[in-house]
Amino acid sequence: MPTTPLPPHRPPALRRARHGIVPSLLRRSLFGLALFVAASVPLSGLAAQDAPGGARPGSDDGVWTRLSSEGAPSARSMPITAALRGSIYLFGGVHDDFRSGRTDFLNDLYRYDVHANRWTRLDPSGDAPAPRAFAGGIAVPHRGWVVVFGGARYTADLSEFTPLGDVWAYDTRAGQWQTLSGLASGSAAAPAPSARAWPTVWRAADQLYVFGGVEAGFRTLNDLWRFDLATRTWTQLIARGAAGSPPPRYSGAVTGEPHRGQVTLYGGEATTAQGGFTFLRDTWTFDLRTQTWRQIALAAGQDIDPPQNHGADALLGSGLLLAGGDQPGGSAGCGAAFPQNPTNALWRLDLRAQSWRLLAPQGDAFPRIKRTSAATVMGEMYVFSGFGFQCDGDTGGQTWNTDVWRYTPSYRYWGN
Repeated sequence: MPTTPLPPHRPPALRRARHGIVPSLLRRSLFGLALFVAASVPLSGLAAQDAPGGARPGSDDGVWTRLSSEGAPSARSMPITAALRGSIYLFGGVHDDFRSGRTDFLNDLYRYDVHANRWTRLDPSGDAPAPRAFAGGIAVPHRGWVVVFGGARYTADLSEFTPLGDVWAYDTRAGQWQTLSGLASGSAAAPAPSARAWPTVWRAADQLYVFGGVEAGFRTLNDLWRFDLATRTWTQLIARGAAGSPPPRYSGAVTGEPHRGQVTLYGGEATTAQGGFTFLRDTWTFDLRTQTWRQIALAAGQDIDPPQNHGADALLGSGLLLAGGDQPGGSAGCGAAFPQNPTNALWRLDLRAQSWRLLAPQGDAFPRIKRTSAATVMGEMYVFSGFGFQCDGDTGGQTWNTDVWRYTPSYRYWGN
């Protein structure tokens, strides 16, 4: 499969503009120049986006680009990804084949160079984290670390479910893994969160925050913990069941880092008393200064409809993006234990106006995939892994994504 040509690198002035070093007027001028150059490139080779909901592709909604590269990681879902210095690191995940019932958990580590569109499989020194999927992962730029927390291993029928509670860091400068905390759930003298999968994680300075997830027995959580990367100690900020917290959940979409002192959380999934699963569609903010949650009251037509989870989420400028994932409904069959309904919808939450909007990007048609992972470099979102699903009778099933998908937003979404 041919490799999609990469656009020219942005000039250093544009990179600095992303961080507010140059005045707003210069930033707008640079983006105007970028748009002029983009408009001069023929788009005849790009397919129009198969926009959900009948939305028509528009230049204000950005562009999807499909990037294929040799040496890509094997087919998988739910790895962790984190971006550092122009590279995106991808760790672990699971190839859970519905038809065979086989679940192969992974602990391999890859680096994707966004400038060269090239994958490299890494061979770190030191002990590596155990194979896992559904872990939380963040980048710590000032340390050069990729941090991994938790995750799980399980059997195809979910009769065995083993969540994890350890913290690891991959030092990108030394090329080495190191463990920051063990598997134990802590004690009164040294508290720690319970082992869990699919937590919602974010970072502020030298602190890793962990909210919710699902623990042994498929109990969903809504406690909030903070891990100090310097002292390597846990502090519980909000206990499970505390008033004013979001309901228990796993797989929530999150900004990943604060925007104006707040972190924003959307949706996820919860378990029911009958042993099933239910989609959540609420939106919350967590204030780092006051250490409190607040639910955003969205007016009619300003919410994601239908709700969407298990997608790729990222903070770009003043917006939280949610790309693809699963929606209610769909069908089982073809070996799937639960109904599957992947989508290619791309939503953006304006963090200032606090309203969601369905986007209809131009460019290559983003596939209907779920259980992906995403990271951002220089104001663009990159989406990895995951699978689609289409079953007709007993024909078809999972379609695995091994391409890289890049979303380039409209210039108006770059503001902070």
